[in-house]
Amino acid sequence: MNNILIFSFLYAIFNVMGAAIIKNKLLLGSIQTFREFIFFLIDIKIILAMGFIFISMFFSIKALSFDKFSLVIPILTGVNFLVTLVVGHILFKDELALTGYIGILFILIGIYLLGIGK
Repeated sequence: MNNILIFSFLYAIFNVMGAAIIKNKLLLGSIQTFREFIFFLIDIKIILAMGFIFISMFFSIKALSFDKFSLVIPILTGVNFLVTLVVGHILFKDELALTGYIGILFILIGIYLLGIGK
């Protein structure tokens, strides 16, 4: 279970880093035309972001190599969601309502229950 958590965390870090770079670039301007989209894609920051997302796939595949799909995917998703919340709060000043905090609690409980049920 520790290996799954480690690789899930690495997956989430790289995935969210890539998404955060893309989001940050989108905050600077919108994409209205196909030409703007192409220029967006060839920007060095976006290429770096896609590289991070690609690297995250390696860690998700590695996590999947340790156990059943029905165990690993919920953990990958939960950890990714938690890292997304932290990065969103720190970088983009996102705020959570009470229901968001309850959701975090349920995710943590779910990951714990999946781990002890193994």
